Amino acid sequence: MLEVYKDEYKEFYSIFNNAIVEDKISHAYMFEIDDNLDVDQFIKRICKALLIRKESDNYLSELIDNETYPNIKRIRNDGLWIKKEQILDIQEDFRKESFDNKLKIYIIEDASKLNKESANTLLKFLEEPESGIIALLLTKNKYSVIKTIVSRCINITLKKKKYEEIQKDDISYRIVDIIEKYKEKALPYLYNLILEDNYDRMKLMSILENVEKIYSDLLHFNNGIDDRYNYYEHNDLADINFEKNNSLLMKKVDAICRNMEYLKYNVNIKTVLDKIVIDVYGGD
Repeated sequence: MLEVYKDEYKEFYSIFNNAIVEDKISHAYMFEIDDNLDVDQFIKRICKALLIRKESDNYLSELIDNETYPNIKRIRNDGLWIKKEQILDIQEDFRKESFDNKLKIYIIEDASKLNKESANTLLKFLEEPESGIIALLLTKNKYSVIKTIVSRCINITLKKKKYEEIQKDDISYRIVDIIEKYKEKALPYLYNLILEDNYDRMKLMSILENVEKIYSDLLHFNNGIDDRYNYYEHNDLADINFEKNNSLLMKKVDAICRNMEYLKYNVNIKTVLDKIVIDVYGGD
């Protein structure tokens, strides 16, 4: 069932498939994914690999495909965030007797959407794992997930090497340069750069996604992580004069990821920029 990932995502296949074969499944996994992955099929294939031991078990396979198998719960963000009540509902459901004495699996499809309350509720679930319950968390950037949750999971990256041609004078690099140079005093320069060019919301979302990717790469670059986890070439990143502080870099990634989502909900662009800088530096 997982063989489809054997060549494309070797790290995932090796770690996860071996755990199943050796019956050493952890209670929690964090998968860092990219846009190339079909998330729906990925989740269903993992669940089948965990639950189905006979290729002829077509009934269970159909239940998983139709998302009607009661031992599998999928959590998606409700609006901007995943809410505390969604985690509590899973916990309540899983206190009941198993449908067929098989594993119970809950999937959080974008762990970066956990707010403080839902993250703390989930953390208690992870810190006191119950036998027969497995958590699968997905995120496009594990640095945008609360660190205590990341530390409770087996972390596996499914990212293709994804270099993009982006010029050094591109606005996303210029935004990073401004933040790194001016820090808490960056807002007037960001206003001049972004507001005067009248970017629409979707365009600004795309720009901020690139800013987040650059910061993710700076974090990887700072920790000597292999090139295949990076979006942009190292020789571009090496030219950026940035603060090589992991906690601060993670804070920047988190601030950008969380606040650019507000652009979908008609929040003022200036307010979004304010929140990014204030969340990182506390403002001027």
